[in-house]
Amino acid sequence: MAKKLLACILLTLLISAMLDLSLCYDEPLIKSVRKVYSRLADAEKRGADVREAALKLQKALELIREAEENPGEREALLSRASMLIDEVNSSIPSLIEKGERRILWRNAMIGSTASLIVVAAVLVYRFGPKIFWEIWLRIRSEWVVEVLERRGRGGGNRDRR
Repeated sequence: MAKKLLACILLTLLISAMLDLSLCYDEPLIKSVRKVYSRLADAEKRGADVREAALKLQKALELIREAEENPGEREALLSRASMLIDEVNSSIPSLIEKGERRILWRNAMIGSTASLIVVAAVLVYRFGPKIFWEIWLRIRSEWVVEVLERRGRGGGNRDRR
């Protein structure tokens, strides 16, 4: 009976030690996921497109959850999750750079479009009437104007069409 009790206590201590080790192994991964997520949030504030990176981070979390449910494949799942987390973490600087470049081009396009609109408005204001009247005269230059004979001050017989 004492041997069974001792074996049961040792087995319980061994299982709890294994659980503590597994929890300790998961905890750094969870902390690294949180750290990478906060870096992704900062990158998004700086204009980065973080959709794909966030999906990879979500996949890493799913792998960690799956590793807790499948102890047989635990190591492989946790190593894949760790690789995904490292991949997302290493891609953040390039995402920030692309986002800042995209914001710069967008601002340049907005500025150039606004300046083109202002220049076009000034040109239309300055040269618009002259161009309009020249075109109007060219279009109607073939027209013939007929002068009707006037009959006194009363105006006589006028054609009122």
